[in-house]
Amino acid sequence: MEIWLDTSDLDLIEKAKSLGILHGVTTNPSIAAKSGLSLEDLLSKILAIQPGPVTAQVTAEDAAEMVRQGEALRKFSDRIIVKVPVTAEGLKAIARFNESHIPTMATAVFNLNQVLLAASAKAQYIAPYFSHICEEEREGIEVMQSMLRLLNRYQFSSKIIAASLRTPEQIRECCEMGAHAVTLNGKVFHEFIEDHPQTVKSVDRFNHDWKEAKMDLPKARC
Repeated sequence: MEIWLDTSDLDLIEKAKSLGILHGVTTNPSIAAKSGLSLEDLLSKILAIQPGPVTAQVTAEDAAEMVRQGEALRKFSDRIIVKVPVTAEGLKAIARFNESHIPTMATAVFNLNQVLLAASAKAQYIAPYFSHICEEEREGIEVMQSMLRLLNRYQFSSKIIAASLRTPEQIRECCEMGAHAVTLNGKVFHEFIEDHPQTVKSVDRFNHDWKEAKMDLPKARC
């Protein structure tokens, strides 16, 4: 399962990259606006910090302008995936992007209908807002599982990237249901990578026993 970060926090991105677990970075207009940087500067910095894909979202409401914005983003870097909301106009834009071989991430997804539409339009990624779905639906996990079954049953190439996760438990639920990817904010990411207490205890015991035995690591051979 791919692990993405949903953030403009450059230090956080650097940390995730150093752990060797980061696949890419997602942004949206709200994240970009809070960064204090221009979109061009923000994208440049994120692209420079890590080698994976970065998403940037169109802000237009009509398909023609979405396409114009997306083409400009793609010219800025061929590592940018264009995020497009799943509206009627957004679907038109996704289909146009697909014709031009521009990868897209369908976003602001809340139900199975939107997944079918986005996959049919050939979005590379589809981003359901998992925590919001769980709040609105009594069986939120079942809704997500239905989305994954749909893609598998009809052999769509789109991947589900679960967005708007609020707890490490939701990450585990996504793992268990077979989601292709998750994108995490800073709070959830830090909670997810926190050292397990039993691991810390085990390491402390190993170190204590090693020192008691007064052993050394083997020396390198010439």
